[in-house]
Amino acid sequence: MTRVRLVHGWRVVGVALFGLSGCIAELEPDVGPVRAGVCKSEDSDPQNDVSFRNDLLPLFERPFGQAGCSCHLPSSRRSSGIDATGFDVSTFTSFSRGGDSSRDTAVVPGDPCASLVVQKVSSAPPSGARMPSDGPPYMSPKEIALLSDWIAEGALDN
Repeated sequence: MTRVRLVHGWRVVGVALFGLSGCIAELEPDVGPVRAGVCKSEDSDPQNDVSFRNDLLPLFERPFGQAGCSCHLPSSRRSSGIDATGFDVSTFTSFSRGGDSSRDTAVVPGDPCASLVVQKVSSAPPSGARMPSDGPPYMSPKEIALLSDWIAEGALDN
């Protein structure tokens, strides 16, 4: 019998025995199932405009443990997200700019599916952990739709 290590978050969480010969499988940490065809880049509610200041900022500013983005706020006692990635959600300008490695992809105006912020709060991010990292709770489907709609509407400073 061959041992297959199951890895989660870079820690081994279990060892299973299978009747496979010479097969060792490691799962990438915290990555969900393939989402091909799941994301839609159109505005789900074109009759209503989403405001960054009035609709999104309150979601981001929720305190630690409430599906907010406190790790990416400079005013938070836990700003490890800014330290690790350079991504600051406290203002339109810093949010739109993205982090150290996502300057052109954090927010792609008009295309929520290509925007890393939508991918990271959704159930299957392309890499790393789903945000917020202290979740669950995570953003609800309605809250993710607000973020997606704002980006589909052009990611305006409104």
